[in-house]
Amino acid sequence: MSHDVIGAVLAGGLGRRIGGDKPSLEVGDRTLVRHAVDALRAAGLEVALVLRPQQPVPLTAQTAAMLRDAVEDAGPLGGLHALLRWLPVEWALVAPCDQPFLAPRLLRGLLTQQRAGFDAIVTRPDTRLEPLPGLYRRSCLPSVEAALARGERSLRDLLAHLRVSTVPARSVRRWDPELHSFVNVNTPAELELARTIAAPAVDSEQRSTRPIGHRR
Repeated sequence: MSHDVIGAVLAGGLGRRIGGDKPSLEVGDRTLVRHAVDALRAAGLEVALVLRPQQPVPLTAQTAAMLRDAVEDAGPLGGLHALLRWLPVEWALVAPCDQPFLAPRLLRGLLTQQRAGFDAIVTRPDTRLEPLPGLYRRSCLPSVEAALARGERSLRDLLAHLRVSTVPARSVRRWDPELHSFVNVNTPAELELARTIAAPAVDSEQRSTRPIGHRR
């Protein structure tokens, strides 16, 4: 386990576009939140889970900490705010709960980046920056608080106020050639797409664990 970075899953969204309770929706053989927790653990990190106030704790493996948003209905920026206020180390590798195909190799690649002099390290897999997954330093907290005070909710807008290191597309594609890590699940249609992507992998795993001679 890494001792200078903590993994964190932002799982407090209201899920309005998908009908609520997004973390507990299943893709493949696991819930969305479990996919995120497992990916961060596979990258060698302990994991904190960030939820909104009064949100039921989604079923998942035990986490190092369970945090609650202090600013309600502020989206991922509110989750980052709660995380940075608590963070006991310098950095957090932050992932959302709605990217079910996060590649541990991508997360480990982010961890290898030079951090000195930066507040955040994010990727540019195509033409625009992707704020998640990303590394965020405790030094981001004043900028996060200022953004919330202005009524802002966008992580991408926050990056304009930080010292940001950007991982280029060639590196991102070396770690995740099909960029499946950036498949988001925000709508019913996106959920069905993610389940379609996951289906071959689940079928392959089931075949590999089926006893020899087993017939359907």
